[in-house]
Amino acid sequence: MSRTEVVDESIRAAAADWFARQQGGAMTAAEVDALECWLQSDHRHRQAFAQCQQLCLMSDMLRDDPELNLGLPEVRKAVRRRLRWRWLSAAAAVALVGVSALVLQQHYAIEYYQTGIGEQRVVHLQDGSTLMLNTDSRVGVRYRRNERGLHLERGEAFFMVAKNPARPFVVNVRGSEVRALGTAFNVALREGNVQVAVTQGVVEVKAEGSSGRSQPLATMLPGQGVRYRLAEPDDNSGVIPINLEKVTAWQTSRIYFDNERLEDAIAEYNRYTTRKVVLVGSGLADERISGVFNIGDADALAFALQQGFGARINKNDQRILVLPALP
Repeated sequence: MSRTEVVDESIRAAAADWFARQQGGAMTAAEVDALECWLQSDHRHRQAFAQCQQLCLMSDMLRDDPELNLGLPEVRKAVRRRLRWRWLSAAAAVALVGVSALVLQQHYAIEYYQTGIGEQRVVHLQDGSTLMLNTDSRVGVRYRRNERGLHLERGEAFFMVAKNPARPFVVNVRGSEVRALGTAFNVALREGNVQVAVTQGVVEVKAEGSSGRSQPLATMLPGQGVRYRLAEPDDNSGVIPINLEKVTAWQTSRIYFDNERLEDAIAEYNRYTTRKVVLVGSGLADERISGVFNIGDADALAFALQQGFGARINKNDQRILVLPALP
């Protein structure tokens, strides 16, 4: 029998009863010996007893959590209704463990959505909001009673937020917060740099500054945005105008370059494909490129480089080499 198997209800009930007696602090020497014998007689007994201890520890840690405590009165009522003796009856103990475990599971539950390289994904959230993920991105969603919380772990995402003034929509980006009630905005996280762009409504960004306290960085309207480094949010761009066509081009599987350094443009394009474009040498690195290119059509980008800069192209199924023109 595996130690990770599901323990049956009779063992769980006995474990809860023994744990309740132990916590009561009035066990006789004979009872202490009996508990030890019971624990040693079967590894499933020890497993069930350890689960009771862990649940008790977690409950103590979350005792002051306001949201978790909203669900505890019903748990306590259920236990009181089934309480018969000085200690919890086995049935009441099982009820407490089961209901408390459910409350804890709901409290901690985070649902993750992610994309691979070159993939975009649209997710319709339970509150009516819509989440769109760009290439190689990951977002965790954890809705609570008083807040709709999301976590951008990597990549880029666009959020269309359903209005609900009682439950703010907050995107956490490694310690900073992008907060909105009903709006649409884009958040990109790249190598410790964050860019927020607003397409609709009003969005506020907060981050922990040098003072150690969370403070506002920017409040933005449509067509505005902010850029900042997570390591130094005090050193940010302030509210700046944003080219929304460029920021949202990825939503239609395109990349928009506006007088970008060629080296930077190729690095951006490579985020969307496993067939990498490789700039050989530094001769073309500082050339500037503008235009709109389709994601997944690296051959079209290579042709544009060939025509625009006289680049030599050497390509196969795995990569495309871009070399400067011969002298």
